[in-house]
Amino acid sequence: MWQPQGLYNQFVLRIPLILKGDEAVRGLYNFPCERIAVIHEPFFKDQGLFKTVFKKKEVRFFVRSWNGEPDLAGLSGTLSEIEVFHPDTFIAVGGGSVMDGTKLCRLFYELPYYTPGNRIDGSVLKTKFIAIPTTVGSGAEVSSAAIFVKDHHKEMIVLHEFQPDAVVFDERYVRETPEKILYASGLDAMSHLIEGYVSKNENSMTDVLAEKGLEMVRNELDHLMKKEDIDFFRFQYGGFLGGIVQNHCVVGAAHGVAHQLTELGYSHGEAVGLLLAASIKENMKDEATRNKYQVLAKKSGFDSAEELITFIEKVCMVSGINSRKAELKEILLKKEKDAAFMDNIRNDRGGKGNPIEMTDGYLKQLFRSV
Repeated sequence: MWQPQGLYNQFVLRIPLILKGDEAVRGLYNFPCERIAVIHEPFFKDQGLFKTVFKKKEVRFFVRSWNGEPDLAGLSGTLSEIEVFHPDTFIAVGGGSVMDGTKLCRLFYELPYYTPGNRIDGSVLKTKFIAIPTTVGSGAEVSSAAIFVKDHHKEMIVLHEFQPDAVVFDERYVRETPEKILYASGLDAMSHLIEGYVSKNENSMTDVLAEKGLEMVRNELDHLMKKEDIDFFRFQYGGFLGGIVQNHCVVGAAHGVAHQLTELGYSHGEAVGLLLAASIKENMKDEATRNKYQVLAKKSGFDSAEELITFIEKVCMVSGINSRKAELKEILLKKEKDAAFMDNIRNDRGGKGNPIEMTDGYLKQLFRSV
């Protein structure tokens, strides 16, 4: 199907088919496909259910061949097996790394001579894609971007056909997620919703998604801090809405800096969580942006933007993520003298939506606010 390119965020709001509930993959029993490649984490144990659902079709399972964030060399193991199998449908079962790696395997399977950085025009992918997230908050299950690591830095390929035909939310896959990962994932989801809402790449169609998504994620993080039962679907769906928001609006400074910290041993959610409150404080120095934060905060259940900041800081404290705050600040204050590091932040495609220009002065003040 043809889709407009370029200024996509201004014109299009595309949401895939959504299935939810325990064993929700059963809803795909009549999905139009014949040869299905399921790419998953090593600990995936639901092969029997998938074989039952797709019993009249050819299904093959592939453990991802890359560790952590995908890199192009790491994809080769899975990709070589995919090329022998010749699937017409890809299913990714896992977190953001599996989602991104599956998108890339699909791209290079269909376009083996594609070189990252080159433009892709028009609709080119013929295979179908189904995302089954096993984490909360990455947004990779609905985004047009595939993140990979190149020369120790995060890069991305953006292709709107990376968006899935269907997303399956099966709460069984996230119920056993360790608390620390849930906290970090929740902060990542909040960052997509908050940074997308105030992005200079504004899309008013997604505002209501950001407001509702932030309310849902906030409520579930609150339950988590109080040791109460979590509604995992609402948690996942709030993160899913964050993925739609960031996909259309592009996020900001917290992401731009966090993407440079992976090689320093920080998980993405952990880094974004530590930077999010500080970036809000810096952006609020602009009155128009401050007003946007106030509107978002009140429509998502906070009394004010200040209460929103306090909540983020509380999540970091309760989760233990805050234990790395002093260390991070020391690293950033040293890195501010590194011109390449500062340029990488400004040029990071994931941070291009920040409402305030990320000058050296802005970034140095942000580092001191951490």
